[in-house]
Amino acid sequence: MELEYEVDKSRLEAMVARVRSLGVTVTEDWNEPEGARFIGTFTGRLLTLFPKFDSNFALYFTVGHLYGHMCQIAISQLDVVPGVDIGIETGRPLTPAEVQSVFDYEYEAARIGQRLICELGHQEQRLDREYARMFFADFHYLIHFMETGEQGPAAFARFYRREPLPWTPITPDERPLTDLNGKSLEGPEVTVV
Repeated sequence: MELEYEVDKSRLEAMVARVRSLGVTVTEDWNEPEGARFIGTFTGRLLTLFPKFDSNFALYFTVGHLYGHMCQIAISQLDVVPGVDIGIETGRPLTPAEVQSVFDYEYEAARIGQRLICELGHQEQRLDREYARMFFADFHYLIHFMETGEQGPAAFARFYRREPLPWTPITPDERPLTDLNGKSLEGPEVTVV
């Protein structure tokens, strides 16, 4: 994925080290075929990155966002509206309540990822705004995927290209980071393209 913003590999490595210290196993899979790619997936506490085609920033965002989803499984009180199966159900228009529910779920994960960024000391206005831009592009892409079934790097690139750089960054979650050591995270695999 072509991004105009990048972070130094040391920042990505610091984020990976921090989530590992919080009980997440992070692996890399370099066997990803072109055209069917994702940036990362997680099942339970195993987070797999697919770095072959992606920037450090895309991977950085993905680690923070997927750690946020892991924390949601462990601690969140949010429920997705009945009938909405995020990432699995496709092919029908969502109601405004369903879109709001998906947004709330995704935004909470993004806020947890932003807390992780803050605790790493990586706060910079540009980084925070780029993280928010990536979140909103990812959210709009997810809704499009859920409604149409269209997915993949080209579809995501359309959403990212036209997403403006927001004025306001995502507010970090107020809760401390969750130590996932010893926690069982039951749920479906989550994928970020």
